[in-house]
Amino acid sequence: MLKNLEILNGELSLKFDPLNTKYTVFVNNDETDLKLKYQKEESDNILIQGNELVDNYNEVVITVFNAEESMSYYLYVYKNDESVINIENNYFNKLETDVNEEISSYAVPVISCICFLIIIIVFVILFHKKQKV
Repeated sequence: MLKNLEILNGELSLKFDPLNTKYTVFVNNDETDLKLKYQKEESDNILIQGNELVDNYNEVVITVFNAEESMSYYLYVYKNDESVINIENNYFNKLETDVNEEISSYAVPVISCICFLIIIIVFVILFHKKQKV
């Protein structure tokens, strides 16, 4: 198991935790591989697979193993595209209404009484014992 992991040429989405095995990494568009700095036990070996960053999305697998056990860490690597266009949506502005009416002070007690009566009526209908004749 890794004790610590740092990405020198990218940004890890979460702080490294040895028990968490899945991470997202963001790197610049011109990076070709991940530069890793890690700490491991002396008896452990490391195998890194998929460290060639050729697409905008890559999966790098770091496997830490010894004679008794093995553990794999999955790094989902995204390249930052510098030509990202920011489009601002004004959907929330369209949801605003011009209604400035206030709710009557009697509305809440009336609605709560009606709901209570409906619950009582449904309860009586569902659980009413039928009398034998």
